[in-house]
Amino acid sequence: MSFDQTYCNVRRGLGAVGQKLSSGEDVTMVFFGGSITWGGQASDIDQCSYRALTTQWLNEQYPKSKITSVNAGIGGTGSNLGVFRCASDVLVHQPDLVFVEFAVNDAGMADDKSMETFEGILRQLLSATKLPDICIVYTIAKDHLELWHAGQLSPRAATQERLAEYYNLSSVRMARGIAQKVCSGKSTWEEQMSDNVHPLDAGHATYTQILSASLKPMFNQQPVVGHALPCPMVSDRYVTSTMQDLPHDVEGWTWIDLENKGGWECFNGLLMAEKPGTQITLNFTGKLVGLYFQLGPDTGNLYYRIDDGPEQLLEPFDKYAPTCTRPQYRVLDDELTDGKHTIYLRIAESKDDQSKGTWTRLAHLMVG
Repeated sequence: MSFDQTYCNVRRGLGAVGQKLSSGEDVTMVFFGGSITWGGQASDIDQCSYRALTTQWLNEQYPKSKITSVNAGIGGTGSNLGVFRCASDVLVHQPDLVFVEFAVNDAGMADDKSMETFEGILRQLLSATKLPDICIVYTIAKDHLELWHAGQLSPRAATQERLAEYYNLSSVRMARGIAQKVCSGKSTWEEQMSDNVHPLDAGHATYTQILSASLKPMFNQQPVVGHALPCPMVSDRYVTSTMQDLPHDVEGWTWIDLENKGGWECFNGLLMAEKPGTQITLNFTGKLVGLYFQLGPDTGNLYYRIDDGPEQLLEPFDKYAPTCTRPQYRVLDDELTDGKHTIYLRIAESKDDQSKGTWTRLAHLMVG
């Protein structure tokens, strides 16, 4: 497919990566997003997802370069989790290139909150010691099919595009590729997509056609040197957000090591307890705090208290929990005074009527 400017905004481009690839140098790229980026509904996520296909295309185009492709997609998560895992899941790899995909999963968030957390991701990437090239990609939900076909953006892609323009970052409208095929009659939604948002192999292939064609002119731009980070467009509230490790040796709790395979198997380990009344006290520094945990069929309720505040009940169980064990997260308070704080957690006696137990399985404290 040839380059079509209606599918992308080149802006500052990806010149640093393009230069390294042309010279045959090693390149590391991270695909950062939700289940679409992870490869959900592809017949083989490591062969048929747009992430895998784009990597294959790059290997074919630049055979002298060793290209490392990192899958940092987690299903059912948006930028409000991504901003906390940016350091540990993206920047830890010292990437040369980061693809950022959160428009679909951020759709249910309020505009201001989504822009805050998405800007937090961008500012973390742009503040990195090793500055990566950044490409924001937009995927499609069926509700916005006609918008994309008409050359417009979905509501959430539009807010993210405002940030892309402000920071002069490249963006690619992969969603428009699906819309053009479906609305022109060249394909059907059912041939491209498995449900309202997840592409089948054909949909992943369409995304790859748009993305690969858009990468060529982006690679041809001059590398950015000495980029000055502007003042925040919306907020720098989340720029220091990160995952805080948990202690492994706590009375009444059991730590298990896990292999972080990405996707829903994305934990390095879990701190677990099921006995009601079991407690843990954790200290942190920042102005906001949350929990990153595993949710499943036997998850119970959890009491939490921050500093001298009131004890509150967290009821994480939802309609997906009975049949699906997956990562989940909750921001408990984002209006704290910036400084040192203490959070107290206690396993509750209560649980959802559908839950098979009172387990809590914690992965990290989310702080910022």
